[in-house]
Formats: sequence, C-alpha cells, structure tokens
Amino acid sequence: MSMRFRFDPSKADQPDGPTNGKRASNADAAVRVAAHSRGEAESVDEDTVRDLLADLGHLCDREGLDFRALVRTALKDWRAER
Repeated sequence: MSMRFRFDPSKADQPDGPTNGKRASNADAAVRVAAHSRGEAESVDEDTVRDLLADLGHLCDREGLDFRALVRTALKDWRAER
C-alpha cells in the first residue's frame, strides 16, 4: 500500500531557502498572471497550469532552450524538494 503524499508548506530543502509554501505561492501568482495575459479567468486549475507549461515551451523554442531537458530537471528538483 502506498502512502499518500501530504503537502508541507513549511518544508524547505535548505535552512535559509524558500519553503514549499512560498514556492507554491510564487507558482500561483505566475499561473494567474499568465491566465490574465491570455484574457482568461485568473484561476489555478489543470487548464491554466497546462497552458502556462505550454507557453513556457514556446518561450524556450524562441530562446533556443531545451524545454524537455528543463522539464526533466525541474521534475527532479520538485521530487527532491517534496
């Protein structure tokens, strides 16, 4: 039986680093700003998160960055910070 993950907003991976609550708040703001810039409701749901991720992919294309590699690294970072 697998254990269900519980979000801990006070967890930080470094003593003076940002907490997961702060990271989530920063991401919340980014999703809402991106939705607003597209003329959509400023909500955080699967659609707005997915749209921001796709927009980041387009930004990486424009800037010559490897989006897939960045996503893989970000997933590793996210797992380590959980």
